[in-house]
Amino acid sequence: MMLPLPEKFDSNEIFIIFSTVLSWTLMFILPRRLPAVTITIIWTFNVFLAVLADITLSVKPYELYFTIDHKKHELFDVLLHFVTYPTLSYFVVNFYQYNKPKGLKYLFYIIFWAGIAISLEWISVKFHVFTYTGWKLYLSFITYLFVFAATIWLANFVEKKG
Repeated sequence: MMLPLPEKFDSNEIFIIFSTVLSWTLMFILPRRLPAVTITIIWTFNVFLAVLADITLSVKPYELYFTIDHKKHELFDVLLHFVTYPTLSYFVVNFYQYNKPKGLKYLFYIIFWAGIAISLEWISVKFHVFTYTGWKLYLSFITYLFVFAATIWLANFVEKKG
């Protein structure tokens, strides 16, 4: 079954295309500190988290937000979940590898990236990539704290086993 194309091509699709091209360009320009297996595992983990959030929080009974133009998924939702969203966690883990902060530095590192994430999410809300119907930006901040900490833990676990 093929996902439908957007009902109208507007600012949210343009934003997703721009974000995807920019983030993927940065991924290939900036030095990579992660082996391919670690990238694959953290990428898959973050796709799983994004899809899980959407199938629990954006549908009945909660319906806290919806993505793109409407409550039904379309082609750009797939692009957002599988190609665009995981790049931020890639950067979090890749830059973590430079000096592997510990203690308070680690906490500030996670807070810094959660701040970057909610800033990007706030911009995406302005471009109607997300429409909140009950969700709040501070909930995203808290979620990103856990997601980034879990992603770093997972990357470290994979690298210890490898």
